[in-house]
Amino acid sequence: MSQNDAGEDNQLSREDQSAILTLQQDLLAAIARGDEPLALIDRLCLLEEQLVPGAVASVMRLSDESGTLQVLAAPSIPDEAQARLQNLRPGPGAGSCGNAVFRREPVFVANTFTDPRWAELRSTAVDFNIRACWSMPIYGAGGKVIGSFALSSFAHREPGVFHRRLLEIGAHLIGILLERQAQDTQLRLAARLFETSEEGIVITDAHNRIQAVNPAFSRTTGYASEECLGRRPSMLSSGRHDKAFYQRLWGELMRNGHWQGEIWNRRKNGEIYPEWLVLSAIRDPAGQITQHVGIFSDLTEYHASQNRIRFLATHDVLTELPNRMLLEERCGQVVAWARKAGHRVALLFVDVDNLKLVNDSLGHAAGDTLLQSVAQRLRHCVGEKDLVCRQGGDEFIVLLDELPNLEAATSVAQRINDRLGAPYHTDSGELVTSVSIGIAMYPDDGDDFNALLRKADAAMYEAKEAGRNTFRSHHPEADPDALDELVIRNGLRPALTRDEFALHYQPILSLATGALLGAEALLRWRHPTLGDIPPDRFIRVAELSGHIVSIGEWVLHEACRTAATWPGHELSVAVNLSPLQFRHGSLEGCIAAALEASGLDGRRLELEITESTLMGDTTLLIEQLARLKALGLRLAVDDFGTGYSCLAYLRRLPVDKLKIDRAFVGDMSEDADDASIVRAIIQMAEGLGVRTTAEGVESAHQHAMLEALGCAEGQGYFYARPMPAEVFAGWAADNMARPALT
Repeated sequence: MSQNDAGEDNQLSREDQSAILTLQQDLLAAIARGDEPLALIDRLCLLEEQLVPGAVASVMRLSDESGTLQVLAAPSIPDEAQARLQNLRPGPGAGSCGNAVFRREPVFVANTFTDPRWAELRSTAVDFNIRACWSMPIYGAGGKVIGSFALSSFAHREPGVFHRRLLEIGAHLIGILLERQAQDTQLRLAARLFETSEEGIVITDAHNRIQAVNPAFSRTTGYASEECLGRRPSMLSSGRHDKAFYQRLWGELMRNGHWQGEIWNRRKNGEIYPEWLVLSAIRDPAGQITQHVGIFSDLTEYHASQNRIRFLATHDVLTELPNRMLLEERCGQVVAWARKAGHRVALLFVDVDNLKLVNDSLGHAAGDTLLQSVAQRLRHCVGEKDLVCRQGGDEFIVLLDELPNLEAATSVAQRINDRLGAPYHTDSGELVTSVSIGIAMYPDDGDDFNALLRKADAAMYEAKEAGRNTFRSHHPEADPDALDELVIRNGLRPALTRDEFALHYQPILSLATGALLGAEALLRWRHPTLGDIPPDRFIRVAELSGHIVSIGEWVLHEACRTAATWPGHELSVAVNLSPLQFRHGSLEGCIAAALEASGLDGRRLELEITESTLMGDTTLLIEQLARLKALGLRLAVDDFGTGYSCLAYLRRLPVDKLKIDRAFVGDMSEDADDASIVRAIIQMAEGLGVRTTAEGVESAHQHAMLEALGCAEGQGYFYARPMPAEVFAGWAADNMARPALT
């Protein structure tokens, strides 16, 4: 058997391997009894038909005289069909068997009704419902093709690994039988099978003394043939099976004549290994047992693969740390013991800060290496009874057992902060990162895994908001808000698929004429349990969790789709961008896709970005803004005056509008400083050649002051509150029908 065959055997299930071993065992027993070769071939066909339901087996022999194929064995094929197959000349259209002999290679036809290789036998296939046929050439001495062995199926199908293995074994055995038909060659046949089998074979006498072992037996066990002769197979005993096991084995062997199952044996070097063993009792014509034959397959690789599968079910692939499933099980056990013993348990939620930056700048391979190093350091920060697991992404969880108080947990958290903050030496160079840690304690913060995890998670976000590279413990007095925030964060991912988001539109008007110019799209969330959640609560959480990118993409598509339906086809729509969304790298493609899908003219789309978004690499920023401008859209700086406002900086950026923050507009009537700031912003905008929009206009007096100062546009409750899309469409139609002020 080739290395490829061995590789395919490793893909077979235990049941398939057992079936193949049983087939070989049955044939070896028949050969040992001296059965006639043709009877053996018929028996092989019937056995393989049992293993492949819905198929019939056939053997054709190549005539040296005529060069045609003759049916040698086909116990389940009608005589009329056999007659049609007689004298078949090998060739490219002579069916699977004719092609296998002609090409000297296996031929697998899944549809005989359409395959050109069955052109000469199409009528036979149709008349006898032969829908698929898999054929294997039979080789004789010197590698000469002497016939074919085939399985014909009554359904269109491809052969699997198991079917191909059966065909290979059948063709191999038949080839040997056809070359050794004389009685004196039957022993040589058995010897050849015995010597060349990849499965270990041991033959004992009636008293269970070893008479012969094959080379595969020696390769597997380490014992040479001469070391085994005359000894009992118990020389391989591993000690893992008790006396009752062997009593059951021998009892079944005596009753039924065979036994099969998994057994653990010991190699000569002392290594214990599993094998799948098939035992048969050989009887003489009088029914007396003369010999026992054992055929076995080493299951070491199979067990290793199964163990690996079980390991991966409970461990993280990258770090090989336990996963959440194993952690949850262990936490339940630890809490149960703590409840009886009266000590405390801590759950630490550890989040690696800025892992995305490493992935984006150095690649995911560098990020994976960093995570593996973090996992290794975490293991060294805790005791033997503690457990470190990776939840996924950049999140790890540490379970601390048998703690006297919270201070013990915070001491471990500080140790983690210190050790994980040290530089990491990687192939990409020296990396430095930090972690944010949230701590929850049993019994103070909960008495089960889920309760502790929720509160440790919430505490971890408090650590991030405190500047990262630190830890925070759960505060019971803050529990309602923390729980709500956790509900918000967990609800963000499914909110899009459940259509919980909606856009409301607030009109933007000309201060001079009162004409409607467009509207700003404002995101709203109707949570199924918390109700309407203000944007200032969930936007921050969405940015921290990264969900803002997918939410922002939805907002762009929805706003463009809605604006394309507005009356007049002139009104613009303004969409707010998060700094995270702006830096994500997919913004340009997302905007282009939204414009294309909606048919909206790019000149009607306005992107609102904050001053903090504009801070960074000026050259790269200008290039990115230029690419956005190339789509035809306009750029506005939102909440202008609340951040880093620099005239020299703004002059280099292709912005079209400055939006004056509502904080200045609201107080400008009473506060001279605010009025001066508004005047300065408007004058700056005029100097830059850009328009201004005042936000939060709530009175006629504010409107008049802004107009007098030269502000071009306004929005606020004085004109209209934000409204759903369908309401805004009606409001816009009414407004546009009224004559503008002059």
